[in-house]
Amino acid sequence: MKTGAARRAVLVAIVCPPLAESLQTGSSTRCAQRRSHRPFPTTTITPHTIDARIAEYPVLVHSKSNRSSEELGRRERKKRLEQIQKQRRRNRWVKRYGTVEALKETFGAGPPWGDLSPTQTRALYHTLLPRSLLALNEMGLVEAEDLAPLAYEARIAAKEYARSRCVWTGRVGVFLFDQYRSLRDRGRLIKPGDSSSMSWEEIWAKYEGQIIKEQLEKGKKLDEDELMMQTYMRILERSCSTNQAFDSLFLKEDRGDNINLTTISSQLESDVRAILLSPSDVSKAEKKLKKLEKQRRKEQEKEAKLKTKADKKKNKHAM
Repeated sequence: MKTGAARRAVLVAIVCPPLAESLQTGSSTRCAQRRSHRPFPTTTITPHTIDARIAEYPVLVHSKSNRSSEELGRRERKKRLEQIQKQRRRNRWVKRYGTVEALKETFGAGPPWGDLSPTQTRALYHTLLPRSLLALNEMGLVEAEDLAPLAYEARIAAKEYARSRCVWTGRVGVFLFDQYRSLRDRGRLIKPGDSSSMSWEEIWAKYEGQIIKEQLEKGKKLDEDELMMQTYMRILERSCSTNQAFDSLFLKEDRGDNINLTTISSQLESDVRAILLSPSDVSKAEKKLKKLEKQRRKEQEKEAKLKTKADKKKNKHAM
């Protein structure tokens, strides 16, 4: 007993000197608050409570460690679940719009000799470009790094599907042009069965090099993360752009009534939100679209008023 009392006195003297004095005088006091991750509570301390606290403390630390591990485990499981759900949504979208086979199943396949003129083919290609994916990024709903690979695949699928619908004479012309461009840029012809499109690695190297060159011309240097994000964004944006020379060549005529481009465009826009977004993000997208539509109507009304005012002024001067 004496040995236990002596150990207790030494511990009290080290932990809280005022308490040691109070124990010697037989009175009770409180330890001052100490800055620590788990401070002692400000309760009256006696020799009996010291023994209880010493015995309890390791258990409390272990309990806190368990709680932290459980919280970390929950966060990791939640993050992993979100990644799985995100990948499932991507797979659903690719299965519907990410390959030429998927587009044929979604929008139908033409006859072997083709059913669309070059003008209609170009218009269909424009409609199928993944602009709806770019819109998700512009609304701040999905990051460019998640959308860029999908946009890359969607652009290739759109090109191959549109060409499969073109009349055979147009396909022959496109084939010859692809061979010429491959020979000019790569120094070789395209083998039968190979795609005329650049691979993901080639696309990445191309736009990454462009961005590095642009930044060097400005006297700036990006770190690795910034360069990566800008490259993703460049791929996403370029996947929605087209060759202006071909557009001016083929999109001058009437597009015809063989295909309903408005229906295809509406389906793409609605499906990209329904498939790739979570329910909460779908609601956000709808609100933002309504807001953008309201702004667009206001701008149109403003332009119409300005035009009416200008016409009245012109007619007044004419009189």
